[in-house]
Amino acid sequence: MRAPDHHPVSLAGHESIANGRMRLVYRHPDDPGLLIKVIRPEVIPQRWGGGQPWYKRRRRYRQYISYIRECEEFIAGCAGGRRAAPFAQKITGFVETDLGLGLVMEAVLDESGNLAPTLGSLVHGKDIGAELRAEVDAFLEQLIESDLIIADLNPQNIVRGTAPGGGHRFVVIDGLGLSAILPFKLIPAINRASKRKRAIALWQRLERFSKIRPDL
Repeated sequence: MRAPDHHPVSLAGHESIANGRMRLVYRHPDDPGLLIKVIRPEVIPQRWGGGQPWYKRRRRYRQYISYIRECEEFIAGCAGGRRAAPFAQKITGFVETDLGLGLVMEAVLDESGNLAPTLGSLVHGKDIGAELRAEVDAFLEQLIESDLIIADLNPQNIVRGTAPGGGHRFVVIDGLGLSAILPFKLIPAINRASKRKRAIALWQRLERFSKIRPDL
């Protein structure tokens, strides 16, 4: 019996919901509760083409190294029988697309079922209220005390969605994983110190949009 033909998910005709320096993010055409991250096609020859140093060209995972980093951190958060960290976006798998291999993520939604707003959009041009400030502080403390590794922490990489039991939760939608060649952040004390430094830098960035200066 002949196996059914398999067709990649078509994304090229859809508008991306987020455009990063390295990746594009789309709503899954068949399931609005999922997102698909793909590598921007134009950056592949620029960063992994023939003009790059040999150690970049010969990296085994090439343009998909960011997928490996995110998957490693998501799995690390579940290791030892633990549940996934509430601030880590859930990875559901991979899918072939017309823009290359896609990483499928669970969409973080607000109370109305729309995509959750970023922390940057919540504070832009506004004061940070006491409730939101307390939520951000609690989120950062959870993040710092966890063993997850963060490569980038900025207001556009963090969204505020609904929590399963009610209320809100902040989720890091990009920047998880070890990006350095030397894995010093695998040492817990160094990892916590790095995240605490990033948390301070995050508040400093938020100050540009808010009149409230947090107590650091």
